[in-house]
Amino acid sequence: MTSGWNQDDRITGALEQAPAVTVPADFAARVMAQLPERKVARVPAGLQVHRTHYGRNAMLAGAALLCCLLLVGAIASKGGAAWWLAEWTALAQLAGITLWCGLAWRTRSSV
Repeated sequence: MTSGWNQDDRITGALEQAPAVTVPADFAARVMAQLPERKVARVPAGLQVHRTHYGRNAMLAGAALLCCLLLVGAIASKGGAAWWLAEWTALAQLAGITLWCGLAWRTRSSV
């Protein structure tokens, strides 16, 4: 009976021991030497690259649509809970688009 406990203690002791890990001093240099060289992207001389603004235009169109929706909702509102919920949902979406657009322009202008 005691031999079972002794074996369990030995297994537990072996599992709790941390292995000794050693890393050679020149390990990072050897790994970097094995990597291929970085290739530089080249654009042909006649090709011009233009930045598109589809995301910004979509944000502005969405904001304009939400403003129209809020205006129509305010005029046609009967004061019910459904209208109130729809107006606040549209207002929250407009606030999110405004925040997103403002942060995008702020980070873009600092670059």
